[in-house]
Amino acid sequence: MAIEHIGVYRIVRLLGQGGMGAVYEVVHEKLGVHYALKTFTLDHGHVELLKERFLAEGRILARLHHPNLVRVFDLDFDAVAQTLYFVMDLVLYKDGEPYTLADVEDGSADEDHLSRWFGQLASALDYIHDAGIVHRDIKLNNILLGAHGGVVLSDFGVSRFCSGQLREDLHLDRTIVSGEATTGKLVMGTVGYMAPEVRRGEDATAAADAYSLGIVFFRLLTGVWFENRPNIWGLLEPFDERWRRILQRLLAENPNDRPIQLTPLARSLSGTEAVGQSDMRTSDMPSPSRHRRWWIAAAAALLLCAVAVGVSFLRRSGRKDTPQTVSVAHLFAIPESAPD
Repeated sequence: MAIEHIGVYRIVRLLGQGGMGAVYEVVHEKLGVHYALKTFTLDHGHVELLKERFLAEGRILARLHHPNLVRVFDLDFDAVAQTLYFVMDLVLYKDGEPYTLADVEDGSADEDHLSRWFGQLASALDYIHDAGIVHRDIKLNNILLGAHGGVVLSDFGVSRFCSGQLREDLHLDRTIVSGEATTGKLVMGTVGYMAPEVRRGEDATAAADAYSLGIVFFRLLTGVWFENRPNIWGLLEPFDERWRRILQRLLAENPNDRPIQLTPLARSLSGTEAVGQSDMRTSDMPSPSRHRRWWIAAAAALLLCAVAVGVSFLRRSGRKDTPQTVSVAHLFAIPESAPD
């Protein structure tokens, strides 16, 4: 029988399903307020490790206060449903549906939208980095698109807590060790977004988040995945030259060459201070689409292919979440939802 309630929350609908649980839209029975509720199902292997990470995610999000980060309001265990859960902001698009930047139709987000989103994410990342947190999984699917044009960073389930005091406060007594993705060692993140040093087995730092942010915006601008090879920067020629300068810094091979603070980059891009979530004009927002059209990206890829790299490049410019996910769920053989 389907569960209709979790704690004091009535389930309205399922928003997403993963190997370790689900995310629901719920309504508080007494307050009548709608939230998103994330569950953790205690029925698979490595349960203590995953439980520890889940609880840490809830506790850290409850401490963070930034307009472009999801907030957590409740954390509990439901004995009937046999699940841990936490309750957080419900972030929906203006049509009432949940979307991420992976759902934004290619070509519908102009440079003004992208620069605003960049400013919001730069501000959010500077905020968590100052708090001693490395997100470790910055990607299109973890950036929610809000009703008022803002973007909201979510999913801190594989974050690294660099502060010893923070780890103590969150009751984290074990360290997850990163390693080379191709060797089968334990890693955290998604391969296509990982910084080179993380793939080599080094610890993820704020510089690794900066690299992942560069991957996100290179993809949003060009429609193809970034790879460090000749002529790749030519794909940015149709755009403002400031994008190339910024992305070259973010995507530097050496983490020491990447910027420590991201907000100044956002100011240099927009010519103003970094904007908040409510500064986007709702009427001018791009249209999310579950059925993406990539003809612009394909044309760019074909041109690059003819000039420099050969037919194999075209096979890499398909879906937005083509890179293999190497999260805790993947490594423990817990299935994740397929990209649409």
